[in-house]
Amino acid sequence: MKIAILGSTGFVGKVLINKAVVAGYQVKTLARYPERLEYIKDKVEIIKGNVFEPLSIDATIADTEAVISTIGPPQDKKCDPSLFENAMKDIVRSMDKHGVKRYIHIGGAGHAGGEDEKWTLNRRFLRLFLNLFGKQILVAKHMEWEVLKTSDLDWTLVRPPRIANEAASGNITANEKKLESLKVSVGDLTDFILEQITSKEWIRKAPLVSSGKK
Repeated sequence: MKIAILGSTGFVGKVLINKAVVAGYQVKTLARYPERLEYIKDKVEIIKGNVFEPLSIDATIADTEAVISTIGPPQDKKCDPSLFENAMKDIVRSMDKHGVKRYIHIGGAGHAGGEDEKWTLNRRFLRLFLNLFGKQILVAKHMEWEVLKTSDLDWTLVRPPRIANEAASGNITANEKKLESLKVSVGDLTDFILEQITSKEWIRKAPLVSSGKK
């Protein structure tokens, strides 16, 4: 099965692309700086470009069966949230054009995405923190979500809290209405994302994915 991965040189994406190759997927990926994927260039198909270029998006999605995006606004500098909204529109258009239905996207636990959600104390704290220190991230993710939920794609919006640089432990929960904890390991998160390629459990749903309570 051939899949497209957007954001493969980022914190989550670089873990994800390695796991996808090991799992036996054929991978196409979009990279602004292909040299960052030098170590894996013989195992994946690399399209040079970025997510804000419709032609680059289209070239990456063509001839694939599923698309995963780990793209997100940078935390260390300001960005224009509308750029990410427009990128989402381009992704949806390209997938519709090429007849690709399965789409998995990383959002965040600080924004809405389900029905009758419980805004527990930990989620309220996370949202407050983002409003104070990463407002553009919260706005961008919400704008992406507004585009995605009106599409005809078989989407899953994965909403993690803080992503820790830790290996998979298997201690993970997914719940559309309630956030269990304020962190998830990048190992567990990427395992969950890869599972969604073939799983139907969370199609057109937005699970809050975090470490479970021990």
